[in-house]
Amino acid sequence: MPTSQRRRRLVTTTVLAVLTAGALAAGAAAAGAAPVSGVRRPLRTVTIQDPMDADDPRADLRSATVALSADKRFVTVSAQLYRPTSPATGNWWRGTSLPRPGIVWGLNTDPAGRAWDYTAHLRGDPDLGTYGFVAYRGNLDHDEPRCRLAGSFDGASYRMRFPVTCIGSPERVRFTAYLQLYNDTADGIIGGDYAPAWDEFSPWLDLR
Repeated sequence: MPTSQRRRRLVTTTVLAVLTAGALAAGAAAAGAAPVSGVRRPLRTVTIQDPMDADDPRADLRSATVALSADKRFVTVSAQLYRPTSPATGNWWRGTSLPRPGIVWGLNTDPAGRAWDYTAHLRGDPDLGTYGFVAYRGNLDHDEPRCRLAGSFDGASYRMRFPVTCIGSPERVRFTAYLQLYNDTADGIIGGDYAPAWDEFSPWLDLR
C-alpha cells in the first residue's frame, strides 16, 4: 500500500444532537406548556475532509464518512470524490486484475490496536451495478466476508448501510478510507488515496 507522506487532513467530527424527551419536558414545564415526548435519538457522524492530492481526480477522495443510525442498529459508510464516476460504467471500477478497484473503509474497533479489524468494500460492475460487502480481517491475511450489501451512487456520493452486528457490535469504531481505480483500458491502477493518511484513523465514533 502507498506510504507517502500526505498533508494534514482537516478532521471534522460532527455530532448531530437533539434535545432528549426529558430536557424538552423540563423546558415545557418551566414554560407552563405540555411536555413533549417521542423525540428520536441523535445521529452520530464522523467525517474526514481530504485535500485534492492525487494525480487523477477520478481517484481522489474528497471526504469519507461513517455514521450511526438514530436507533444505533445500523452503520452507514459514504464517500465523495473530486471527480465522481459511476461504478456501473467504464473500466475504472472493474479492472482486469487484482487488487480489485473500489472504495474500502478500514474499520478499527480495538482501542489497543491499529489494525483494520473489519473492512467495508464498495465495488462496481457494468452488469452488477454498485454492490459491496463487510468482511472480517482481524489477524487473518485476507478478508472473510460477513455481510453482503447493496451499494448506491447518486451522482455525488457513494454509500452503503449495514447492521452494527456485521462488525461485531463494538462499543466504538474509527476508520481509514482507501480508494483505487483502474485506467481507461482497465489494465493499470490509478489513484491509491487515503483519508486520513495511511496508518492514521478518524476520531472514534461511539456506537452505544
